[in-house]
Amino acid sequence: MSEPNPLRNDEVSLPDHERFGFSRFASHPFFEEVNRWLVERVASVGSRFVDLACGPGAVTELILQAIRERGRGLVYAVDPSLAELDRARRRITSQLVQFIQGNAENLSRLVPPVDAVVFCNAIHLINDKTHVLAEIRKVLRAGGTLAFNTTFFKGCYPPGTERFYRYWILRAAQYLRERGISVLRTSKEETLQWVTPEEYSALVTSAGFVEPTWRLHEVTLSPESLEDIGQFSLFVRGALPQVPLEIGADALAQAVRKAMDDVKIQGGVPRFWLQFIAKSPA
Repeated sequence: MSEPNPLRNDEVSLPDHERFGFSRFASHPFFEEVNRWLVERVASVGSRFVDLACGPGAVTELILQAIRERGRGLVYAVDPSLAELDRARRRITSQLVQFIQGNAENLSRLVPPVDAVVFCNAIHLINDKTHVLAEIRKVLRAGGTLAFNTTFFKGCYPPGTERFYRYWILRAAQYLRERGISVLRTSKEETLQWVTPEEYSALVTSAGFVEPTWRLHEVTLSPESLEDIGQFSLFVRGALPQVPLEIGADALAQAVRKAMDDVKIQGGVPRFWLQFIAKSPA
C-alpha cells in the first residue's frame, strides 16, 4: 500500500482550529450521505429548524437545500466556536440562515421555538446529556422533532473490525516510541462520551420525548478518511493522551495503512453511524 499523503505546505501554516479540525473528515462523501439521510427525514416537519453544533455549515447547507425546495423556512445555526461560525458564514450566504454563537447547554436562551432540532456528529461530546436534551425539549414546539446522529457510540464497530482500531493505536504508539516519545495510557482523556443506542433511547425518553426510533447506518471509511479523522484534535487526544497534538496526528496518519495490513482489511473499514429520531409530545 502507498504511504499516506503528507501535509501540504499550506496546511502546515493553517491555525490549529483548521489544521486539526473536523472539516477534512467531514469532506468525504459518506459524511454527507449519513447527514442527508437524517435531514431528509425531518425536512417536512415544519419551517423552523436548529442546526445544533453546526460547525463549518455542512449540515446547515443540507437543511437549507431542503427548505428551499419547499419554498419557505428558517435555520438557526448554533455553534460555540466563532472560528467555525465564520467558516460557515463564508460557506453559506442566505437570509434563511441565522448564525448564533452559543452552547447546547444554553439552547433555550439562544433560539425561539422551532419545529426540529438537528444535532449531527456532536452529542457524544456532551457530558451532561440529560441537561442538553431538556434544553432541546424546551425549544421544540408540540409535536416537534429531535434528530441526531453519531459514530462515536458503543456498537459503532461492525463485527470483526474492532481489531483494526486496536492495531491502529498500537502502530501509532510504536511509531512514537521509535522516536523516543512515550504514550501514557493510564491517564486517558475522556473527551468522547460513548453510550449504547438503548441508553440513548432511555435518556431521550427520560427527557420527555416520545416515539424514539433508531437505526444503524453502515458506511465504509476509506484509508484517506481515517487519516483525516486521525488529524482531528479530540480524536488525537483521546487516542494518544498527553502526546503533543502535531506529533500524535502524524503518528496516527502513518499508522492507518499499516494497521489495515495487520488485520488484512483492504479498501476501507466498515463503520456504523447511529441515526436517532424522537418527537416532542403533541
